[in-house]
Amino acid sequence: MCIRDRLINRLLDMGYLQIAGRSLTFKEILEIANYIRKHGAIQLCNLIVLRKEKKSAAPLKWGDEMEYHLVLFDHTKKKVKLLLHAKDFQDLYNEATEKGEMAPEFFVQAEYGAWMLEVIPKAPHEEISTKVLAELEGYFKRQAHSVNSYLNKFGTIGISRIPSFPIMGAGDYAARFSEKDYNKLFPKADPQFMEETKDEPCSNEESVLPLNTSGNIYSQSIFTFDAAINPHPRFPTLTRNIRERRRKKVSIKVPLFMDECTRIANVSETAPYPECIYMDSMQFGMGCCCLQLTFEALSLNHARYVHDQLLALAPVITALSASSPIFNGQLANIDVRFTVISQAVDDRTDAERDPTSPDYIHKSRYSNNSHYVSSHECIMPHHNDSPRLPIDKELHAMILKAGIDSKLAYHFASLFIRDPLVVFEKAIELNDDESTVHFENFQSTNWNTVRLKPPPSMTSEIGWRVEFRPLDLQLTDYENACLAAFVSLLVKLVTTCGANFIIPISMCDDNMERAHRRGAVLNEKFNFRTNVMGSKEGLEESDYVKYGGNGGAEKEVVREMKVEEILAGNKEIGYPGLLPLIEELLKEDAGSEEERAKVKGYMDFLLKRAQGKYKTGAKYIRDFVSKHPEYKQNSLINEQINYDLMCELESLTHADPIKAYAESIH
Repeated sequence: MCIRDRLINRLLDMGYLQIAGRSLTFKEILEIANYIRKHGAIQLCNLIVLRKEKKSAAPLKWGDEMEYHLVLFDHTKKKVKLLLHAKDFQDLYNEATEKGEMAPEFFVQAEYGAWMLEVIPKAPHEEISTKVLAELEGYFKRQAHSVNSYLNKFGTIGISRIPSFPIMGAGDYAARFSEKDYNKLFPKADPQFMEETKDEPCSNEESVLPLNTSGNIYSQSIFTFDAAINPHPRFPTLTRNIRERRRKKVSIKVPLFMDECTRIANVSETAPYPECIYMDSMQFGMGCCCLQLTFEALSLNHARYVHDQLLALAPVITALSASSPIFNGQLANIDVRFTVISQAVDDRTDAERDPTSPDYIHKSRYSNNSHYVSSHECIMPHHNDSPRLPIDKELHAMILKAGIDSKLAYHFASLFIRDPLVVFEKAIELNDDESTVHFENFQSTNWNTVRLKPPPSMTSEIGWRVEFRPLDLQLTDYENACLAAFVSLLVKLVTTCGANFIIPISMCDDNMERAHRRGAVLNEKFNFRTNVMGSKEGLEESDYVKYGGNGGAEKEVVREMKVEEILAGNKEIGYPGLLPLIEELLKEDAGSEEERAKVKGYMDFLLKRAQGKYKTGAKYIRDFVSKHPEYKQNSLINEQINYDLMCELESLTHADPIKAYAESIH
């Protein structure tokens, strides 16, 4: 039995597929798509009827999800590869945690790539407070140390925080252990073999299996290996069905960074778009790592309000997080991964991507949000100025009858314009009064910048939540703490102070495009609202549908501003700035002076990044590459550069990031 088959069997043993059975082909799904769609809407309606009044008490909890690459260093050959055994290490780490051998705060779960580890806390953060936020750097350090120290027991194996692995798709970028070493390292695979070879050393730096693209039945990629997809059937099925629905492979293109000696390749199968980096599989996007944050809401209306405010802020925060300048072994002229993922899962047909077609859908199912969802008075008709999505009127009417307003009903109905992508043969006819499986089929595969999340089940004690999704993973724990604290404080600001950042959706889309550009945090201007202070009076009392007083919500005054001005403010135009508003918020918190200083340090770091005093991760990576003796000013990253870069980034995680980023400017 091959290693991959044994991995799948271990998934079965753990109960991952206990009700699933075989995953359906897309052709089979099409035959029942309307059934899945209808019953997904019924399940949603049942959930809304039961849980729309669900309230959560303050202080509100929140949580983080951190994705890492599992990497194997070969210091003799000076190579580093993605190691396709994340599921094995996940199981062993979680078992060790349950036994009290590892930090009890975290557990690890699967992600798209067979090399990806997603670490999440066992319990959420109890509140958005100075005390909790001041501890974030230490919290992220403990998380990374816990996982890394466990992996190090197995050899030169560890985690990497770089969002996009530089040479993914460019040659021999991934590795699996040989049969012998696999059984040696993971005794559950074959206990008898483990006993017989217990005294033999593992050779995990040398004895790895070669991979090739010849067996790519799911992606049909000419660059990546299907063997690198997580073996849980959900992931290869997503890959195959996105391609089959699209009726061709996904096609990802991002602008190539044109250096002094960059050669524009002749049009070919591997380079069909001049001056662009071409990629052709879901792996390039869903194989990127990010930091995601989820916030508990007081109520459904509060969740909608926070959702919309974060949507308006998202592009600026995304630019601050930029850490993804390399794709498919080439320097890109963008710094952010978001568009790569958007294109990697774009299952629209040619007609659905054609603006002149009656079937036109203007965005990928992974995209910046197309509409605001709040019924608060600050959301005015002109703000939702995106093209209207072709929703099903019957489903929309059904959702309306569940007792919610037309704006929210439109949002939920818009999820169902997509086809279901992953259906298991034993999970079709379900009890709609108990299950949300069909609804989640659509909810979980509409990947937006910000996601409104209902309670996870009909009976869960968890309430309505908001998930913030666009952040690139940062290269150090300190930077991740800075961004997590910043977003959390913005949630608290809009919740308690009535801050209003709403601008038209078309401006948000334009801002998101600008956020991707190389050096955006320094060079780009963003459409941003200057009259940001609403009224906190009556906000919670109205359940986040209006401001108190007689003035009501004001129409936005928008100005193009650089990130520094957005953060620091501009007194001449009466714009207070995000960081001064946060500073006032922190004065009302009961934290100690030391804790306030720590959180203020996080905010100062982000401001200095916007001023060019500290680099973004993307700039740090670019500068390292440009100075490398192997780099030929041709935009190409070879294995030596990749190895040295990954070693450099590993060293960075042990350094003082403030000092390292400041020194790197000079």
